[in-house]
Formats: sequence, structure tokens, C-alpha cells
Amino acid sequence: MTAKPADLLSLPLNRVAIVLVDFQNDFCSRDAGDGTSPPPNVNNERAARRANDFAREAAGMGAHVIYTQQVLDWDALSDRQRRWETPGGLCAVGTWGAELYLEPVAGSVTVVKHRFDCWQSADFVRELEDSEIDGLIICGVELVCCVLYAIMGADERGYHYLVPTDLVSGRDTGDETDNKAIRDYLQYNQPERLTTAAELLESWRP
Repeated sequence: MTAKPADLLSLPLNRVAIVLVDFQNDFCSRDAGDGTSPPPNVNNERAARRANDFAREAAGMGAHVIYTQQVLDWDALSDRQRRWETPGGLCAVGTWGAELYLEPVAGSVTVVKHRFDCWQSADFVRELEDSEIDGLIICGVELVCCVLYAIMGADERGYHYLVPTDLVSGRDTGDETDNKAIRDYLQYNQPERLTTAAELLESWRP
């Protein structure tokens, strides 16, 4: 058995996946909502654009890129889960809102999940295993649910991971409350130093 690398930044990039969690129209587009008022997606939209640019550059250096796509499919939910959802809710199957907000990076993979936790997607887990991934750069929305589940799942399963502070976001209305709570958690519990997209790319350049 080979020795475990000391940290994510010591891994070769072909064993690192950039995971872009739920950058979809319902969460990121300024056109989402009922049309009566602008949706509180400004920070999400900006994070999505930064993350896509970061993923494109990282892919050019050899990293894998995986998009997760939350799709509300009534038939895929358990009876208990249905109690908390409505069939036409956010990212409902077949809707514009469920589509990815930006054009995926060339060579990337998109996996579907039916609620918050990407680790409940067999396709996501299989993609990591087939590509022999050992490190994850987690980017995405929403901080308080989908991103948090991705982080906790990575930690539980023994993956190295980093969460670039400028590539995660949540609804604007939570910036001083629940979003801040998750950012504070990461500051004190992330296994590596907090790292921005620019710092990561610089560390990977020859």
C-alpha cells in the first residue's frame, strides 16, 4: 500500500476532481423566480462564473471536472422526502430551472442527484472511483445544504478536499446568517488552509 499524501496540494492533478455543485438556473440565473422582483441570486451567479473559469483552467492542467445537477424527480424520492417537496419545486425534472447555468467545461462529466447530497448519486461515486480520484476541490451553491453535504461526505469517506472561499455561495439574504455560519465552520474545520481560486491555480503552475 502506498503512503497517503500529506495533503491535497501534493496530489498529481489527474487524481484531483473539481466538483461544481448545482450551478443551475434556478439557483444562479437573474431570470429565475416569479418575475415580480429580482431573485437573491447575485452572489450565486458571480460564484458560478468564477468557478467555471477556474474549472476550465484546472482542466487544462489535467484535473477532472464534475458538475452535479440537482433534479427534482418525484418518482425518485422516498415517501418521507415527498412530504417536504412539491412536484414543481426548484430544479424540477424537465424544466429550464434544472439546467446548468453555464456551458460545461470541455471534457467534463455531469451527474444527476435528486436531493441535496451528491454522495447519494451512484453516478457521482462511480465517476470518482473510475477516475481514481483522491482529492476534491468543492465549489458550488447552496452553502447551507448542497455544498455542506458535499463537504461532509468527502470528509466521512476519507477524501482530501478544499473549498475555495470565492467559489462557494448561497442566497444573498443569508450572507450575514446561515451562509456566514458555514464559512465560519470551514475556517475552523477545513483540513487544509483556506485557499482562493487564484492561490490554487498558482500552486499548480510549473
